[in-house]
Amino acid sequence: MAFEIIQIPHDDESVRAHIEQYKAFRLYSLKTAPNSFGSTYEREIAFTNDVWYNRLANPLATTFIAVQSDRIISTITAMGPLPWAPEEAPPAKDPWTPSMDSALLTYFHFRVNGMFTVPEARGQGVAKALLDRFFKFGKDEAVKAGKEFVSSIVVDADNPPARKLYEKCGYVAVSEEPYGPSRIAVLMKYPSSPGKTIVSA
Repeated sequence: MAFEIIQIPHDDESVRAHIEQYKAFRLYSLKTAPNSFGSTYEREIAFTNDVWYNRLANPLATTFIAVQSDRIISTITAMGPLPWAPEEAPPAKDPWTPSMDSALLTYFHFRVNGMFTVPEARGQGVAKALLDRFFKFGKDEAVKAGKEFVSSIVVDADNPPARKLYEKCGYVAVSEEPYGPSRIAVLMKYPSSPGKTIVSA
């Protein structure tokens, strides 16, 4: 299955060229898999065009899309660098915050946010290819800053396929906590650190 991975630049022309397709895909994702996100379709369908524009233009948020036949089939957004380590950023912590001076950061920490692949494209390497592209971006940015690259991601405990994908890509679970009335969120970190891995069902 041939597909292209695109990193959406933050300039005005690029954001405007992708905004409608990105918005439609995000809303489709929230409607299709409502238990896979920290947000809801009802919340985001009410967003103004300015909110959608600012999401893609936000210098703290780098969005990657996988495109097949001019159609988005998968996305991830990398938030960072964040002013805290993965273990200091529980699942409920909002990553959409301003970054601090990168010279003051110990790590270049990026949280993967909003990852989703359309059902018909799963199991074909699309999500892994997106993560690999993100890893290259994150590591390159960390090297430029003379910092160590780390990443975190949050997954529902009852979503074994997603967790298996992240483990295959090198993430390890470091904590679990209730998230909302009936969900358990697993915080995962890349790369692993000795003594931080937990074992759970």
